[in-house]
Amino acid sequence: MVGETHSSCLQRHPHGNQVRQSGQSRRIVKASAQLRVYLFGRFRIEQAEETIRLPTRQSSLLLAYLILRPGPQSREKLAALFWGDVPDSSARASLRNALSTLRRQLGRDLLLTDRETAQINPDYPLWVDALLFQTQANDFLEEPSPDPATVDLDLYGGDLLADFYADWVLVERDALRTLYLETLLALTQQMRSQGDYERAIGFAEQILASDRAHERAHQHLMFCHAALGNRTAALKQYEACRIALRDELAVEPSQETKKLYRWLQQAPPERIPVEAAITNLPIPLTAFVGRRREVADIRQLLLSVRLLTLTGAGGSGKTRLAIQVATDLLDRYEDGVWWIEVAELSDAQLVPRMVAKTLGAPEVPHRPVGETLVRFLHSKELLLILDNCEHLLGACARLVEQLLSKCAQLTVMTTSREMLGITGEQVWPVPTLSIPKPAQRLSVDELLRYEAVRLFVQRATAVRPDFTLTEANALPVANICWRLEGLPLAVELAAARIKVLSAEQIASRLDDSFSLLTDGSRTALPRHQTLQATIDWS
Repeated sequence: MVGETHSSCLQRHPHGNQVRQSGQSRRIVKASAQLRVYLFGRFRIEQAEETIRLPTRQSSLLLAYLILRPGPQSREKLAALFWGDVPDSSARASLRNALSTLRRQLGRDLLLTDRETAQINPDYPLWVDALLFQTQANDFLEEPSPDPATVDLDLYGGDLLADFYADWVLVERDALRTLYLETLLALTQQMRSQGDYERAIGFAEQILASDRAHERAHQHLMFCHAALGNRTAALKQYEACRIALRDELAVEPSQETKKLYRWLQQAPPERIPVEAAITNLPIPLTAFVGRRREVADIRQLLLSVRLLTLTGAGGSGKTRLAIQVATDLLDRYEDGVWWIEVAELSDAQLVPRMVAKTLGAPEVPHRPVGETLVRFLHSKELLLILDNCEHLLGACARLVEQLLSKCAQLTVMTTSREMLGITGEQVWPVPTLSIPKPAQRLSVDELLRYEAVRLFVQRATAVRPDFTLTEANALPVANICWRLEGLPLAVELAAARIKVLSAEQIASRLDDSFSLLTDGSRTALPRHQTLQATIDWS
């Protein structure tokens, strides 16, 4: 288990995001912590294994607030936040009393104060469950470790400050709960990709314990039960998913879930474990939009070529297109379809090792990994996909050439900003999504024929369920898609701003598009979380 964390391990970014410090400054030995504060579940404080009770709920909340927001906090703001229902003079007096109480009961060195501000002393040896979990989870999501134990899930002992209901608590509670579920989902996918279906089931069930309508968790459970040969459990999981979605959200399962259910129903029982266990393809978190012609063209190409590289600009949708094509081809390759995420690697020597580990090729002492892979794949009919190769292009090219030259039934598909540049490679440039022409006045139905518009509407609806494309917002939505040139990542980031801005406001602010389009997924690769990061990666 990773070490304990100091209360100062997180600093608040000017825009409200939390930025982690690195190095030993954020780690302390558990035994050195004078004070242990538990924010998950019911709030409590322990010192020398004895529970300390603060005299008022407001003093407890104040301590929690200062812990969760490291750095100087304005006294004026604190007084208004916690005692805003009394005159200013009384509020300031109450704040002074609360700070004095914290010092008196928890130690004079705990707080740093002056006339204008108050904060937790960053050098005070303080252990906090929420901060430790937050650090571990964010580290794992940014750079996944092969060992799930690097995240202590037991730290999450329930909703943050479960016995308090202040507005700021609800915001923090929701953010940490989301982080918890995202971490579990990433662990589920990781275990499934490694063929460890039992552990994947355990993580997915933890998700459902917190959110019974989490459709992606249900999908993982259906797949894993099938991979273990338990079709009955897989079919029951679909029913549980359908009921949970109906009761909690009043919606039907997605087409992806229904398609998986129909496959489970129709496949011969003796084939299900084999077919389910021959892929580690990621389960997409969003529905696939458009690209029907592209999918058909790529599938047709893979009938005649053994190496196909999807190229395109950052954010053009290469990865999502590759997943869709590979999913459609699961029944074509006898020994499966296997996905290698090259973007997670920083060392060229790790490329063949990652492929060998994913495929389950046994290591042979004193034999190069490439030769081991050749022997393992020599007689297998298999589709191997290397995603995001551009930063290790040479290593990927050498491995692919070695494998294809000696494994006659192997087919390889790669995604990259650049072609591999080896003999026999077929390059397929991924186009942007179809877009309407500028200032073209079209009806809602006409606009929805364009892929970029459909993608915008779908992603906007995901963050604001009441959003619909209407005659009133049709033109600004069309202009957004045109201005962003149909680049899928840019369209998705723009749609995410519908939470706080209207379509008209988004369209008018696209002159400053790099700063506007910054609301990416926390669990996406760092270069895909903002448009600027994508351009920087290029």
